Amino acid sequence: MIRLGMKIAVIAIFVLNGAALVFGILLFQQRETLKGRTQKLETTIKQIAATIEAGDATDVKMVIPDDQLKTYKQQPGGPAPMEIPLKQLTVAAQDQLTRLNGTRSVLAETKTTLAKTEDELKTTQNDLASAKGEIVKLNETVASKNAVIEEKDVSIKTLEREKGELTTKTAALTTQVEELETQTRDLTDQVAELQDKVKTLGFAKGSGGKIQLPKGQQGTVLYVNPDWNFLIIGIASESQKNMVPELELLIQRADRLVGKVRVEAIVNNMAIAEIMNDWQQIIPQKGDYVIY
Repeated sequence: MIRLGMKIAVIAIFVLNGAALVFGILLFQQRETLKGRTQKLETTIKQIAATIEAGDATDVKMVIPDDQLKTYKQQPGGPAPMEIPLKQLTVAAQDQLTRLNGTRSVLAETKTTLAKTEDELKTTQNDLASAKGEIVKLNETVASKNAVIEEKDVSIKTLEREKGELTTKTAALTTQVEELETQTRDLTDQVAELQDKVKTLGFAKGSGGKIQLPKGQQGTVLYVNPDWNFLIIGIASESQKNMVPELELLIQRADRLVGKVRVEAIVNNMAIAEIMNDWQQIIPQKGDYVIY
């Protein structure tokens, strides 16, 4: 029985040794996996820390010493445990995320403002293009109006020059009219004197003396006064000795009959004659010729 118990104990020991060997092999394999995983995590945490801003400084990144990620529990006099740098990294990451979210919000608002600004810019550009078109049209209108103004200025200058010329002519004609009115008054006085002289000398209507006057032109009209109904005839030299008062003469213009006049008085080489209204076709004027 003792031998049997010892055999069983030995067998149990061998079995347990085999199981321990198997577990040892398994634990060794698991140890390699955990070691590789831990090293990978350490490397990744360092890489992540290198992208996290330290506090508010944008140009300073988190740095975690190698020994701090290897210490799970702090030993007296040893490095700080890994919990401290991991907490610092977590806080820094949360702060950076907060700032990033704020930046995202500002960016979203900026995008909205930018889109609105772009729309306003397009509207402004369209308005500017329209305004440029209007400016071109207005410039064309201004150029056209300027051309018209220049033409009007030229016309105004021409009219002012003509006005000056007409003013000068008017002044001259006014002077001539005044002179002619003076001459008319003088001639009227002479007519009255000659009429008195005719009556004194015994020339009257119905005189029986026979007039010896050749047919044809006897002179030309020198002056016409339609208001006083008389005119002055310039007598041709060959007709002067035969021209007498009460002689009736025809007034001709080219081939047209103007009217008929009756001689009232003779003064030198001129005759004053009354216009006979019954015969008048048109108003006599200076230059008409007188025929018998």
